[in-house]
Amino acid sequence: MPFIALLPSYFIAMFRNAYNATIGQLLPAIKKREKQHTFNPKRTLITGTDIPTVYSVFQYNEQSLVTDAGTGLPGRFHPQPDSSLVTWINVDGLRKEEVETLCANFSIHSLLAEDILSIGQRAKTDDMDTHLFALMPMLYYNSEHEIVETEQLSLVLGPNFLLSFQPDPRQDALDSIRNKLKNERSTLRKKNADYLAYSFMDAVVDDYFSILELLSDRLEQLEDEVVQNSNNSVLLKISLLRHELMVVKRAIGPVREMVNTFRHSESPLISASNRKYFKDVYDHISLAVEYTENYREMAINLQDLYMNQVNTRMNEVMKLLTVVTTLLAPATVIGSIFGMNFVRIPFSQHPYGFVIAVLAMLALSIVMLLYFRKRRWF
Repeated sequence: MPFIALLPSYFIAMFRNAYNATIGQLLPAIKKREKQHTFNPKRTLITGTDIPTVYSVFQYNEQSLVTDAGTGLPGRFHPQPDSSLVTWINVDGLRKEEVETLCANFSIHSLLAEDILSIGQRAKTDDMDTHLFALMPMLYYNSEHEIVETEQLSLVLGPNFLLSFQPDPRQDALDSIRNKLKNERSTLRKKNADYLAYSFMDAVVDDYFSILELLSDRLEQLEDEVVQNSNNSVLLKISLLRHELMVVKRAIGPVREMVNTFRHSESPLISASNRKYFKDVYDHISLAVEYTENYREMAINLQDLYMNQVNTRMNEVMKLLTVVTTLLAPATVIGSIFGMNFVRIPFSQHPYGFVIAVLAMLALSIVMLLYFRKRRWF
């Protein structure tokens, strides 16, 4: 009785361990993956967030660099009359009133302000004559839940200024630009605002490769798991990885078209000497899109490999069961004959009849086994 009483707890513990080793490891990633915002013109624009808006201002030329940062109102920011100075204002956190005020100070069209506040749009660019607008996603890898998160980055390029807007101030891919601005000998300090816009695109696109490298590492780990230890959790991991690759593809695919538009733009805001730099960004984003396609195909092939291994393992099991059933067939036939209800059956009265019948069963099974091995059926 004590042993029988322990059986339920034993099976519960066994189920819990199996769950934690498979689905339990992936459940946080499934829960963390929130619904991606898609653009809807009828959706209410951002009116405010719990995160305070932080303004970072950089005014620079080859000789000087002046920085300022704070959470003050945007009404104090205006275009600089000194055309030799390039102004970069980075806005972390979007509030409707503050964005509209800042755009009004720099004579930015209201349609661009709506685009800045509308989350979930695909990468695009607009030419408003006096301003060039670019919208592109920044990607982050959440290592805790192994998912790719996106954040919308909006750029407004003017004659001697660049405004950048991002909803979340807690992370970005722009530290490399800040470090270059602090270096007096950097090329960025010697160029105009259009080169700063190129530097933004280049930094964001280059950051895509770090995300793709992490996804590639996950792909290699899954390939080893499929070969060594295929189970249902591996299939779920492959499905989740395919979803992350789709998120990346959907995010960076339109960026190539956006960069190409900047590359061929005839706007006077982009100098002829700096157009060649956008060609470099175009080459990088094209390579990133190609990598994404290749990784997605590899994930599909990995899923096919998993299914082939499952089918192969099932075929091996069915082959073994078929061989065992076939080897037991002579014993079944002989046992059925000796079990028939007749008056006289050969060897039924013999003192060694049982031994003879068993030996006959074993002999036939061994002969069949040798025959199967000779034909290499298993």
